[in-house]
Amino acid sequence: MANLIFHFCFIFFMVCSGLCQSHFTNSDRGALLAFKSSVRDRYNNLQNWSNSSSICNWSGVTCDSENENERVRILSLAQMGLKGTLPSQIGNLSFLVKLDLSSNNLYGKLPKELFQLQRLETLNLSYNAFGGEIPSSMGNLFTLQHLILGNNSFGGIIPKSISNLSRLETLDLNSNSLQGSIPFDIGRLQHLKILRLSVNKLSGIMPPSISNISSLERLILSLNLLQGYIPIEMNKLTKLKIIYLGGNKLTGQIPRSIGNFIMLQELSLSNNNLQGGIPNEISNLTNVKNIYLDNNQLSGHIPKSIGKLTTLQELSLANNFFEGIIPNEIRSLTNLKIMDLSANQLFGYIPRGIENLTMLQNLNLENNNLEGSIPLEIGNLQQPETLLLSQNKLSEYIPSEIFNISTLKVLSLYDNSLAGSLPSDFGYGLSNLQELYLWGNKLSGRIPNI
Repeated sequence: MANLIFHFCFIFFMVCSGLCQSHFTNSDRGALLAFKSSVRDRYNNLQNWSNSSSICNWSGVTCDSENENERVRILSLAQMGLKGTLPSQIGNLSFLVKLDLSSNNLYGKLPKELFQLQRLETLNLSYNAFGGEIPSSMGNLFTLQHLILGNNSFGGIIPKSISNLSRLETLDLNSNSLQGSIPFDIGRLQHLKILRLSVNKLSGIMPPSISNISSLERLILSLNLLQGYIPIEMNKLTKLKIIYLGGNKLTGQIPRSIGNFIMLQELSLSNNNLQGGIPNEISNLTNVKNIYLDNNQLSGHIPKSIGKLTTLQELSLANNFFEGIIPNEIRSLTNLKIMDLSANQLFGYIPRGIENLTMLQNLNLENNNLEGSIPLEIGNLQQPETLLLSQNKLSEYIPSEIFNISTLKVLSLYDNSLAGSLPSDFGYGLSNLQELYLWGNKLSGRIPNI
């Protein structure tokens, strides 16, 4: 009798297991087919999505290899030209770990069922046309590590529930129409490495709680309406590699604690209302490649310590109130490709050490008070494409060495006090020249044929 009962229970278990397996498989299959029916598949990328084959063999579908029930683990359909909406059945893919629908033409609001996917680690819906508000139920995806919703049409505020996503490493809401302030509780995201909220309409201050995210490597808040000071507390973020705060309404000074960011590679504070000088501590940024401080109200001298930034490739200090001389220490910036110091109040001579900048491609010193002659050494530059020295007080003759820079495309020397005549054959050396500006000088002689 006992054997009979055991045999009956075993058969019952096997039948139920088969039914459960069939149920789960059909549930995932139904969800995928619902998605297929809700989109226009212009390039037939979903052509093999049919009942005649296993869903694990469908394009963009990866199943759980350790699960006999063939549950969908990854749905990756990026850049497939799909157009349509996201159906509610997407919430039935309960084993889904990664959903990547980026770079398509999907639109509409996100279905509430999406936020039932309790195993989801990566949600990438970027470069689509999704709209509406980001629902507070987003905070229910507790396992989420990468939330990427950039380049859509989301509006409203950033929900405070985002701070519930304690495992989050990437938060990218770039290029939407988000308003309101950055949630103060964002500092609770202790594993965050990338915070990208640029190109929105966010206002208010930068919350000091950001300084609690010690793991942060990229802070990208540019092109918003943020006000107030750069928080001094940010000096704790010693792992930062990228800081983009340009295109806001930030005021105050560049904090001296900027020297703490010894791993920093890119710094952009341009197009704000920052005042004061460049702190000497900037010399600690020995890994920095790009510094953009243009279009502010910065003043004082360009610090000599800037010569210690030997990894620097791009330096823009244009449209400020810097004065004094261009420090000769710039000769150490041998990796520099772009230097823009235009529209300041710099005076003195163009330093002869400029010949050391053999990588320089674009030099802009326009609209200052520079005087003296153009140094002969400028002709030793190996690959400049743009040389802009107009609207200064430069005098004497134009060195013939300039006319041998074959890479030069734009040469602008107007509104100076340059004298002498142009060599008759200068067009041969400047074989790639596209733009030449010489008016407002004291040049004489004939205009050569070029």
